[in-house]
Amino acid sequence: MRWLWRGLILAAVVALIVGYGLGDNEMWSRVRNDFMKDDKPYGVGDFRVHGESVISMKLAKPELTFKPMTQEQLDDPNSKAEFSEEWMNDVHQRANRRTVRILTGQLNSGVSTRFEEPAQQADWWLSPNRNTIYLATGWTDRTQESLPGQRYLPQLTQLFKSTDQGQEWEKLRWPEDQDITFLRFLDPQRGYLVGWGPKVWRTRDGGEHWNELQVPGGARNPENPREQFDLVALGEDNVLRMAFYDHATDTSQVHSLPWGEDISQQTLTIPGHTVMDIAANTEGMVFVLTTQGAPYFSLTTEQREAPRPSVVWSWNGDTLERLHEFPPELKGYALYLTPEEGLLFDGVNESSLQVSNVTAVSYDGGGSWKIEDEGRSAEGGYYDTQTGERWRVSGYSLYRREIP
Repeated sequence: MRWLWRGLILAAVVALIVGYGLGDNEMWSRVRNDFMKDDKPYGVGDFRVHGESVISMKLAKPELTFKPMTQEQLDDPNSKAEFSEEWMNDVHQRANRRTVRILTGQLNSGVSTRFEEPAQQADWWLSPNRNTIYLATGWTDRTQESLPGQRYLPQLTQLFKSTDQGQEWEKLRWPEDQDITFLRFLDPQRGYLVGWGPKVWRTRDGGEHWNELQVPGGARNPENPREQFDLVALGEDNVLRMAFYDHATDTSQVHSLPWGEDISQQTLTIPGHTVMDIAANTEGMVFVLTTQGAPYFSLTTEQREAPRPSVVWSWNGDTLERLHEFPPELKGYALYLTPEEGLLFDGVNESSLQVSNVTAVSYDGGGSWKIEDEGRSAEGGYYDTQTGERWRVSGYSLYRREIP
């Protein structure tokens, strides 16, 4: 229909206007205005920039095309645009054709696909020198019909590895019925996989062998085989921390597993809050970002609409200290340690219909915070805790700023 094409064109124009409106200002400097524009369908994925090199892990929907419309159809306001292939009309077929891509290239010459695999979910780990990549994928045949008493359709899980920046790939041995949701690695040889259950596996030899580890009993739900932790984080102190909400006591439990140990220990609890992120330095000082209340999807509609402030806490091994509570309209999703030992709060401002990205930085251990509005319409971005570089994509444009 004409309104469909006009809507698509208008959406693209708005995205470009918003992106270019960000401009080159005191906060952001524009690096490119056509970042990953040629990879269809458009999306920047979970990208990383190092110097001039770019690498991205991108979950992509299939590209949809339409049959050419005749002039008579264009003149008829009731005519409908038709997909060029029949499968495009089926939402399940479209889901089956989703893929994950690893793209690499240079900022000045664009990126190209190095690896692609059917997937509806994926996670990856990229080594600091960009050489080693682990990639876990999950794919379900959405055209299947559930059997009587079957809660979930089976998922096919695969694990891949590259040691040459994504040029060549090896499929590692892995049980296809064991989900992998998160990858947490210390280095190319040592790391963890975390999946539904929840379950945790560890490797010491670069993924050749995996050992399943015991998880806290309270994290599991006998009625839900796909239960997950609220948060899994690997700190600079090489400690894996797992958080989950205990509804019986209305507290979040955080369990810690130092590298080399087989059984985690409960280290702290936070009453009435859900853990959103954890950051720990090399000395084991732990900082926790929480949202007030139980996990979102366990709440009633009324509870979801109530104010749920974000709070930052510290834990020194003995004492839990409430450092700062942000206004309820600021929703925090990530917490980082900056190169100059600052705390970086990453979230959004929901005080108006036009949600904007916000950061808040503290260089006095969480006592005082500088809040900054980073603008709207971010299609992707990340913060590099090693360099202090923060990257953002808006309207095809790639921006960079420094948060030391």
